[in-house]
Amino acid sequence: MMTDPIRRFYAVAAGLAAIAGFLLFPLAGETDRFFSWTIEPPVTAAFLGAAYWAALVLLAWAARQRTWALARTAMPAVATIAALLLVTTLIHLDKFDLDSLFGWFWLVVYCLVTPLLAWAIIRQVRAAGPVERGVNPLPAGVRAILALAGLALLGYGVALYAAPLDVSWPWELTPLTGRAIASFLIGFAVAAGFALWENDVHRLSGPAYAYTTLAALELLALAVYNDDVTASGAGVAAYVAFWVLSLGLGAAGAWLSSASAERAASGSR
Repeated sequence: MMTDPIRRFYAVAAGLAAIAGFLLFPLAGETDRFFSWTIEPPVTAAFLGAAYWAALVLLAWAARQRTWALARTAMPAVATIAALLLVTTLIHLDKFDLDSLFGWFWLVVYCLVTPLLAWAIIRQVRAAGPVERGVNPLPAGVRAILALAGLALLGYGVALYAAPLDVSWPWELTPLTGRAIASFLIGFAVAAGFALWENDVHRLSGPAYAYTTLAALELLALAVYNDDVTASGAGVAAYVAFWVLSLGLGAAGAWLSSASAERAASGSR
């Protein structure tokens, strides 16, 4: 069973992710007026908005679960992203608009989220006790592709976080935006790793829905803001290919999870 602090955290975090996604995706060109710091070019803001909306899907799904065994699949990614964005904020605090409500809101939220989340996790783990491993293993092919996708996200994310100006990207980044993007890449890599460790199709649904959303919205962001792209044709093609493959992987995971749930429901009748 989920404790109330964790459920409330998921619900509140989902609401905040929805707002951040709206400010960053539809309003990608207005971050100087409606966000915590000015983000250029707009495609960067749209990328981050897509990531927040993908996080929204994961958080909303987790908030609706009744058992910790299911809801906990969202936690490694959420905790990783929150911690990395806090560190990124503190490193680049001079870039934030602390003369506006948006700037202070971001700072307060991320300074509070990480310690409160740690407290809520400790309470939840103590209350739930050990969680049994799943009984619906992932197909070998899905595990292999998921592992490759996770390694690609992790490797690129770590490199981008460590040296945001030295890593190739389809458009220009700053140290702050590079580390913000890297925080989400590493977070979703952690989600992939945890899914492999859980190795249970039924518990994959939330992360699969979120990953499908992420891939679809990143492709949309690139299409809408393609004028901001500065990379060569080969670089853009590799970027698009990764997200297209990710879209297929997420859709396959969502389908497998749905099919597993239907079989379980049929067997219980």
